[in-house]
Formats: sequence, C-alpha cells, structure tokens
Amino acid sequence: MRAILFSLIAFVALQARADQYFVGSRQFAEEIQKYQEACEQGCQKPYREALFYTNGKITSAFLSNGELKALQKIAVEQAGIWADTILEGDYYAEGNTELEEVTGIFYKSRLVAYKIQYAERAWETSSCDFDGEDVTALEGCPEGIIRETSFVSPDLKTFIRNHDDLANFYN
Repeated sequence: MRAILFSLIAFVALQARADQYFVGSRQFAEEIQKYQEACEQGCQKPYREALFYTNGKITSAFLSNGELKALQKIAVEQAGIWADTILEGDYYAEGNTELEEVTGIFYKSRLVAYKIQYAERAWETSSCDFDGEDVTALEGCPEGIIRETSFVSPDLKTFIRNHDDLANFYN
C-alpha cells in the first residue's frame, strides 16, 4: 500500500506542476489518503469536516482573514494548471479564479487539512464558433464553470489537487 502511495505521489508531482510539496508533505499525503478512505461515504470517526467559508463569508473562527487570503492565492495557483489540462480541450475560462468553499478536515480535534473548492466562469466551445481569440463569439457557447478541489496543509505550505475531484466543466 505504501509503495503505491509513494508512486502516486511521484506521479502527481510530475503531472501536477501546480501542486506544492514542503517538509512533511509525505505525511500530509498519507493523512489525506486516510481521510478520503474514512470519508468515502460520509465521514467516519476519528475524521470529521467543518465548513469554514462559503458564499463569500467566513463561517468559523478556525479561519482568519489572513488564512483566507492565503487560501485564495493557492486556489489561483492551483487553477493555473488548467491551461495544460482542461483548457487544452473545448473550454475557455475567463481567468478570474474564485474561492468558493473552505472545509476544515479534522482528525479527532486536530485540524489536519483545508479542502478548498475553487472555480472560474467558463464556456464549452466545441459547439460554437469561438476561435480562441474573439471573446464576443462566446455568446453562442454554453456557459458554466470549471470547478476543482485541492487539499492544503494547516501551515499553508503544502497543497495537492484532489485527484477524486479534478477540474471539470459544469453548466
């Protein structure tokens, strides 16, 4: 199991250039894997989730304005990889990444990660006459959003995309 996890981390590090690894990143990735297994169908003890930020408002004292600004910056950095992934296909995004939600992930009473959900306004371009440059042509394209989630360590130094919820277009 560990060999698979380390191989996955190495693969992710090569593929997801937007991810950032820092001291303790291996332990962080292992903690995230344990969390995902425990929360596959609703969180099981000792893990739990708490919503910290939604609809443009901080909803918990566990999240400061400074941390929120840092998480917004990480969301923008993470969305930067979309140019080499989802935007290589039939999608165009406006480039204004918004942090939609921040969820705290706890092991017992200890915060082990933030899960951030971020999105950009986008258009699906395969069924319209968008040439990649004239944005007025987007009016004839289906509009929606591109959304993705990432996990961020409590010290805000390590962050990895959630490979169970990579960037996708929703209309």
